[in-house]
Formats: sequence, C-alpha cells, structure tokens
Amino acid sequence: MVYGKFVCWIKMAEKDFQLWMEAISGPGASIQESQKAYGKWARTYEQDAEKYRFNNHIKVAEILQDLFQENQRDKIRILDIGAGTGLVAKELKKYGFRHIDALEPSEAMADEARKFNLYENYFLEFITGSPSSISANTYDVLTGGGIYAKEAHVPCEAVHEMIRLVKPGGFVVLVANLDLIRASKNYTDLEPLMEKLEMEGKWKRVLRETWIARSVENKTIERIAWCFNVL
Repeated sequence: MVYGKFVCWIKMAEKDFQLWMEAISGPGASIQESQKAYGKWARTYEQDAEKYRFNNHIKVAEILQDLFQENQRDKIRILDIGAGTGLVAKELKKYGFRHIDALEPSEAMADEARKFNLYENYFLEFITGSPSSISANTYDVLTGGGIYAKEAHVPCEAVHEMIRLVKPGGFVVLVANLDLIRASKNYTDLEPLMEKLEMEGKWKRVLRETWIARSVENKTIERIAWCFNVL
C-alpha cells in the first residue's frame, strides 16, 4: 500500500514537472510568458527543485570549491546569472563564498532569495549579447546553473556579455541539462561559439564534463558543466 502511494506521488511529480517545463520553455513560449510562469512558480520552486532533482547548483559549487582555496573564498566576487530563488548562492555559502550578486529577470524569484539575504546586489535583468547595466571586469566568477532550456531562456550570444563582466583571469562556470540543449534549435551554435571565442583568445576552457543523472520516475538526464578561464 505504501509502495503504491509512492509510485502515485512520483507520477504526479512527473506530471507537475512537465506542466512547469511547458510553461517556462515549451514550444513557442515567449520570454514574457516564461517569466510570468516563473513568477507563479517562485513560492514553491525550491521544494519542487528538490522533488524534481534539480541539482545543477551543487555542481556549480563543487567546481568553485576546486578553483579556490578556502582562505581565498571570502574575497571572491561572484555574479550568479539566472539566480532564481538563490539555490546557487545557498550552496556557495556552505563553502565560504560570501560576495555574491544576482542577475535575475523575475522579481518574484528574486524576492524569494531576498528573504534569506542570499545576495548583496540584485540586478533585475535578462542577460543577452548586449551589455547589461553592470560595468565590465566587475567579477572574479560568473555562474549559471540551469540557464538554458528549449525556449525563452538565455541566448547563445550571451557568452559575450559573460566574458565582458568577468575580470581577466576570472572564471565562467555553467551547468545545464544537455538534453534540453540538444532538443533546442536555439543552441545549435552554443558550443561552436564557445570554441570560436577560445580560438580568438577571449577565454580558455578548463573543464567540459558530462554525466548521467536521475530525475523523477527514475528517468535518466544527461547534464553538462563548462568552466572557462577569461583571458
């Protein structure tokens, strides 16, 4: 009986997940529609992230832990793009990182992060290939955990802005669902653009890692992490 209830819960979680994914990044979804859906999701997003096994934030923190010694971390300035409710910041603070800003277009999501004082500054913006309101060479690290999806998410050309925002010698750390990237025509040029920028001397790749993770209903998901050193 208990097992039957557990199976039922898993199936409901999978259905809920599909509904949210359609709302934020389904075929034809506009940025405005996606952001409206994120606003509605904000209050339960973190509980759902745990239920649906969204753990990109854990990988982001593990990479930064390897990049910086413990005695360096409280001096590092980080910009978390697509910050949402602050999952990345919560994880980074466990490792001693303290100076973290958020770039997040959804005010409702940012308000959830504000409840826990997770970020020092909040920029309510959507990152694109054009310059944001933030000055160049401001951060030691830029992070993005789960900023890519099928529609209405961060465009390929935003990597130009990521590089602009990071100091020479700093790092860009991105973690994403590779299945979503492969399923979207919007990201056909993402890795080729990353490689082109490396050839042009803008940054140097120090990590590209893929692995298989588990989602609800024990389905497999392929994830990917990149780390680039800005030159």
